Amino acid sequence: MDTIKLNDILQLDEEQLDNAKIRFMVPSDRIGFNPNLDAEDTEKQNKINLEDLVFNRQSSISFREGVIAIGFIRIRDDYWLMTGIVKVIKDNGLAQPATAEYLTKKYNFRLVVKFHKDFQNGIVKANTIIDQLEVIELWNPEKGLGEKAFPGYKNVTVGYKELKKKIELSDEWRTALKSRKGVYLITDRQTGKQYVGSAYGADGILGRWTTYLTSGYDKNEVENGQYPNIELQKLVREKGLSYIQENFQYSILETFTDDVSDEYIIARESYWKEALLSRQFGYNAN
Repeated sequence: MDTIKLNDILQLDEEQLDNAKIRFMVPSDRIGFNPNLDAEDTEKQNKINLEDLVFNRQSSISFREGVIAIGFIRIRDDYWLMTGIVKVIKDNGLAQPATAEYLTKKYNFRLVVKFHKDFQNGIVKANTIIDQLEVIELWNPEKGLGEKAFPGYKNVTVGYKELKKKIELSDEWRTALKSRKGVYLITDRQTGKQYVGSAYGADGILGRWTTYLTSGYDKNEVENGQYPNIELQKLVREKGLSYIQENFQYSILETFTDDVSDEYIIARESYWKEALLSRQFGYNAN
């Protein structure tokens, strides 16, 4: 079966393609930008397409009048979700979003493409890569982004309630978390205390995190192969599971395939405890 390319769907003519740019938008902690998280809020989707997508950098103006902008966010590995396609009607200068209008809203947050991005620049001319963007899927518009997409291991940072919802509703999330061993970080957003843990059992990170969602801690988990996570147990006894549900955030620091030894993963867990000082100032007991 022949593959379907992005422009088979968008049907941009040659003149439009010559004036089109593709922007790959990725989260940045430095500027507090997380389009993947904002995309789950329908009220913020217009901001992503009409402001973030056409925001001109401080050093150059990429989105001048007449430019067509196509936005993508990564949902996992080489899979990207198209946020929308707009046309710039006014250039507002450096470090400002241009004024833009939609060409169509038909494919907003629905169209998934596969593309291996092996370059650093986030903005590229569409005609240089558009034939490499293979359409994989068109999502049902009634199905929300948060119920569907796994953003990639490096982009996982979710609160307790959001994590519970994703594991319950998304096959992608369950499959991705189950298929990797890893070192993860739990952060108490109320106090800033952190806990570094590792998962190397049969169900990978999924198995460990599912237990956390049930009891707030894993009574069978050991730290560095020796000691139980007594600080998390103590927190649940003193403040209850509701405290965990309201304040805990889960992130992935590193992932490993099945061929990586448990001993190596435990060593990496120890490294992260040292790097983040989670023994001295967090919930790690050793």
